[in-house]
Amino acid sequence: MPAPVPEPAKPLTAAARQVEETSAAEKRAAEYGLNVKQFGYSFFYKPPETFLPVQAVPVGPDYIIGPGDTIKIIIWGSVQGEYNLAVDRNGQIPIPKVGVVQVSGLTYRQLREVLDQEFARQYTNFQMNVTLDNLRTIQVYVVGQARFPGSYAVSSLSTLVSALFAAGGPSKSGSMRNVQVRRGKKVVAHFDMYDFLIKGDKSRDIRLQSEDVIFIPPIGPVAAIGAPTLEPLGVPAEKGRAEIVAAKPEDPVVGGPIKVPGIFELKRERTLTDLLNLAGGLADTAFKGRVQVLRVQQHREMVLFEDDLNRVLAGKVRDISLVDGDFVKIFRVPEVIEKKVRLAGAVKKPGEFGLFDNMRVKDLIEYAGGLLMEANQQEAEITRVTITPQGPETTRIYVSPRLALSGGARDNILLKPNDYVFIRSIPEWSLYSVVKIEGEVKFPGNYSIKKGEPLSSVLGRAGGFTDKAYTKGAFFTRQAVKKMQAEHLQQIVDRLEAELYATSAAKTEAALEKEDAERQKLVALQQQKFIAKMRTIVPLGRVVIRLDDPERLRGTPDDLEMQEGDSLLVPQIQQSVNVMGSVMSPTAVIYNPHLTVADYLTQAGGPSKGADVRYIYVIKANGSALSGRGGIFFSGISSARLDPGDTIVVPENFERVAWLKTVKDLTSILANVALTAGVVLVGLKR
Repeated sequence: MPAPVPEPAKPLTAAARQVEETSAAEKRAAEYGLNVKQFGYSFFYKPPETFLPVQAVPVGPDYIIGPGDTIKIIIWGSVQGEYNLAVDRNGQIPIPKVGVVQVSGLTYRQLREVLDQEFARQYTNFQMNVTLDNLRTIQVYVVGQARFPGSYAVSSLSTLVSALFAAGGPSKSGSMRNVQVRRGKKVVAHFDMYDFLIKGDKSRDIRLQSEDVIFIPPIGPVAAIGAPTLEPLGVPAEKGRAEIVAAKPEDPVVGGPIKVPGIFELKRERTLTDLLNLAGGLADTAFKGRVQVLRVQQHREMVLFEDDLNRVLAGKVRDISLVDGDFVKIFRVPEVIEKKVRLAGAVKKPGEFGLFDNMRVKDLIEYAGGLLMEANQQEAEITRVTITPQGPETTRIYVSPRLALSGGARDNILLKPNDYVFIRSIPEWSLYSVVKIEGEVKFPGNYSIKKGEPLSSVLGRAGGFTDKAYTKGAFFTRQAVKKMQAEHLQQIVDRLEAELYATSAAKTEAALEKEDAERQKLVALQQQKFIAKMRTIVPLGRVVIRLDDPERLRGTPDDLEMQEGDSLLVPQIQQSVNVMGSVMSPTAVIYNPHLTVADYLTQAGGPSKGADVRYIYVIKANGSALSGRGGIFFSGISSARLDPGDTIVVPENFERVAWLKTVKDLTSILANVALTAGVVLVGLKR
């Protein structure tokens, strides 16, 4: 069988181009009335008339000589001559009376030095001029997500960008920001076309060598930024649905509220301000009082971020992180007075909407994603404000959402600027709430509850307790309590931080010696670490409860009315008492009904040297606490007998740390934190 003939390299002249492609991102944008193009790709749509080598370009000293190059040598003095020598496939040139010289792989600078040495072997008192006449063509490969991938014959002076032109540039599924040049097994260049197009930076545009492979990887995450068209296209400015974010096609590239509107590939840019910078920044006509970020999710859902752009740019609000497919809308100054309506209540995406001509109730509800299941379809309320010479007048209009959605003329009324539409919910609407029962019950799992259902009822449905259940150690949590505990904990830590800061600042100001000042800096660093550790505490939302069999529990104060998200864990019977904190050997001691708190402490080796025995306390298995404030060995709980699963906590003496002595009631604060958060602080690293 004859060997297959390889496909010839594509010619240097520009090939006929296909019509401009439309990317998936642009098609998706078009579905929402958006008319934006992916930035940078049009740069390759109108290539120059030819890609023939430009011979007038001077050859730099780092140019690599290779087969096919023509070297022109002019020599004068004691010997005269002119030679035009082509480098053969072996990389050599034959010089009369000098011999064969190996030149392939030399730089242009090295070539001059080598030829001077070769002629000096035969002649003296001569001068020589060496130039490159006809330059060779090299074969490179453009692969990956190129518009016209293949093998290309280009000038040996060609660079990455000129080869990209020959291949039509990246397709819209290809990256403009990570074009790679692979030479052998190595990637010798990563080129970001945005640096070239936006900043004019061509420093990474390397010169190609024969057999180089230009690889265009798939495009990364993209985000669109632009401004609305002047004419309404039926998609208003609203929360919860895509809207116009593109400049008109006939608008100039530079102008409008942003310098370069379009769809941009994200690389290092991951925030709103990053994208604004990538698009060249805001123009003079941009309105900085408002910005919107629209997010396409599954089922065409939209999540909208909206805020004052001034606050975002000034860092006064968190800079929103962008994800693939986000759309950013920048408003023009004249749109400050745009007409708006508001929709609230039982709709999927309530919020503020732009008002266009002939917009009706049906349009507004559909733009908000439709009604929720709990919506009252019989009656909705429209509040309308009319300006009169006597002042604003407010009227109420009542319509049926069901009839409005069906197009009924009486209910599907024409909306006016500043209308407020409120969709009511069905009274006391709730499909169901779910609570969790775990551990030693006969049928653990998630149970739906009806409004007002008590704990005893849910326990009965769970079959009651098993023989191994330890009701004294029941762990009951509630989401509302967790939220309250988190807020309380935040207040405690904030107050502690303020007090530490105040005392530290006062001591720093009073420091006279350099050593004292350095010491105060170290103390301040310790305090910051301490506060940071405190802020990592996560409240559990635990509620102290005394559990019993469902029948005996029914009707008692502990028979709580269950709420959405409640959780009850009934553990197995415990067989130990925990001793934690500043003791010689923190451990779990086998439970003995005859032992006291002091006995358990003795089995753990007793309090350590750094213990503060005045504030030893016990956390009971059900979450309640016993305090021995005033001295455990002389009063309080030293002789108390415990239950299985109880925990004895011996705190450290924080007064041993100099900077903690100045904090008022620190030990009380820490104990409060421990109990409120449902955790135990057992030490402080210094």
